[in-house]
Amino acid sequence: MKVKFSSSFMKRFLTPLLLTGLFLLTTVSWADDNLYVFRSGTLAYVGDTAQIDSIAIESDNTQMTIYSKDKQVLYTAPTAEIDSITFKYWKPEADMLDVVFHSDGTAEDVSPMHNEVKTIAGGGSSTYFNNTYGRFTAHFTNSWGGTATGYYRVDYADNTDFQSKLADGHTLELLFAPHYEGTIPNAEAKCFSSHQSGGTGFLISKQSGSRKNEITFLPNVNTTTKSSWKWATSGIVPESDTYYHIVGVWNKSESLAYIYVNGVLKNKVAAKGNFIFPSSACYWFGIGADPSTATVANTSMPGDVVLARIYDAPLEQKDVTALWQEVQYKQSNVQPDLVSSVSYMTGAAVVGGKTYPITGQGFEAGDQIQFTSLADGSVVYSSEITLSGDQTALVTIPSDFASGRYRLILTRGEVKQDLGVDSLVMMTTAPRGAQVIAHRGYWNGTGAAQNSRASLRGALNLGVYGSETDVWLTSDDSIMVNHDASLNGVNIQNSTYSQVKELTLSNGEYIPQLSDFLAIMDTTSSPTKLIIEIKKHSTTTRNQEAATRVVNAVKAAGLQGKVEYISFSLDACKQIAIEDPTAKVAYLNGDISPAELHTYGITGIDYTQAKTVADPTWISQAHGLGMTVNVWTIDETSQIVEVNNEDADYVTTNNPVEAKSIYQYYQSLK
Repeated sequence: MKVKFSSSFMKRFLTPLLLTGLFLLTTVSWADDNLYVFRSGTLAYVGDTAQIDSIAIESDNTQMTIYSKDKQVLYTAPTAEIDSITFKYWKPEADMLDVVFHSDGTAEDVSPMHNEVKTIAGGGSSTYFNNTYGRFTAHFTNSWGGTATGYYRVDYADNTDFQSKLADGHTLELLFAPHYEGTIPNAEAKCFSSHQSGGTGFLISKQSGSRKNEITFLPNVNTTTKSSWKWATSGIVPESDTYYHIVGVWNKSESLAYIYVNGVLKNKVAAKGNFIFPSSACYWFGIGADPSTATVANTSMPGDVVLARIYDAPLEQKDVTALWQEVQYKQSNVQPDLVSSVSYMTGAAVVGGKTYPITGQGFEAGDQIQFTSLADGSVVYSSEITLSGDQTALVTIPSDFASGRYRLILTRGEVKQDLGVDSLVMMTTAPRGAQVIAHRGYWNGTGAAQNSRASLRGALNLGVYGSETDVWLTSDDSIMVNHDASLNGVNIQNSTYSQVKELTLSNGEYIPQLSDFLAIMDTTSSPTKLIIEIKKHSTTTRNQEAATRVVNAVKAAGLQGKVEYISFSLDACKQIAIEDPTAKVAYLNGDISPAELHTYGITGIDYTQAKTVADPTWISQAHGLGMTVNVWTIDETSQIVEVNNEDADYVTTNNPVEAKSIYQYYQSLK
């Protein structure tokens, strides 16, 4: 015999019901529409009540079983180990901020304060439905530690109640997964913080003294009015694409700051005094980045944010445990995604009849990709993929496809997976595609450094269009390769060759001479060109002298066909055109029109994206005069795509592998 309690019975009665004297069935709330089973002190099962038929105690009272509507066993455990079954799981309620992300990329605060959460959409963020956590998750593609183009912000400058609650002690909760390639970058990165000469928040710290690149809670507290950071480091160096549940507590009355990672207290540090607020323009929390000014967010962290919450109360271990148990259960009881590590070229041009690539691990023949419009939720297109290699799904774009923002849904049989939001630009004719110039060489690999011999060889092996490098004249006219005016505290143009020749780069190489680079170029069969930037020297005469000596060195090596030139110095550019009228030379400063530069024999413009966006006619003007257009220095995928859409000839980047892949895609559209 089994004793059963149906779901309708459980919903109807809101008083505790004792089941055969073994455990308590508590129906204090139906708000969650979930059933929670606690076993041996932990959350052991969470089930959707709509799928539950009954809970049964077996006749011998030794086993409890939960059955589904179709009579399948959903969960079973010895009754002696069951603590309780509830319809509401107690946990602390975030009373200051509780961010929920939505399908269309927006977000809202569902806490009692209902703060406005502004979506700053610049291509660096999107949302997708996260199967593990059962909610939409923010996905950020901003560069690690860089300026954010897409993020969320919560302003509290006019919210005195919010400010007073921060000031009397507070708790921050974050569930996030950082993303990086290879070794974690040694740079501060933040995805939930309000830091700027004060404030509070989380970060991955930069190596400094005993600090590692570790998850850190960082409130600013002092007994005076001066800024004083309290470094509650965790010792946890986060792995890429791994989720961490972190809680940071500043308990003012205890004069302590705590950090918990995955429910475990990792550190507590002295934090005596009053809360020091950030500078007045930065009274806002950034999600995906940190406030820099009233309108700019920086120190960004690529990756995912599932939830971001703020509590007025300084939470204790029991509270943190309750928060972590729910996260832990979801992490350990999820069906694996159909595909993982999904990425695509947000903002890319598409052409009817051509294919658009979506990369990821696990695509299978027969998979369908559905495009749902974020504007009205309608399904506008569905297509079976074509596999290309083992990590790329190709979708053929129809001729009547429209530009817009779309949620991509993968379907395999009866199973679906949200792949996130993509923006696509429909074009009848594809742009030319921006060829790639590796900024200071391809220095991202092991054993390389910027402007090193290794970085030049790396670019040559990569086979991009160009490898950019920088040169200075010493006081005795040797041509040295380095970006900054000084290396290891020695000013190059004010020093002799003997004073600089043994200065070392970060990879241990001695500072190169231009002759070293020309010797490498002379022996390579790579199509990659050496793009020499002549740095702006102290006088007009020295700029002209540097240009003359560099061009003569290239001529003497017989490498005119393998070298091009750039400079911020107009005098240097003019001199190059005089010394070698066949040379390709581009001006960098961005303050002169292509038409005027053309009169000096200068063959290209090499400007920032801000300059080309401010006056887009300069690109068409340059092309009309037979000049080339390069845009520098662009590292984020979305911005590299934008440069390609602008019809630029080249893009200079610290991310040449990704940029080369994008260029190859644009070539495939022709």
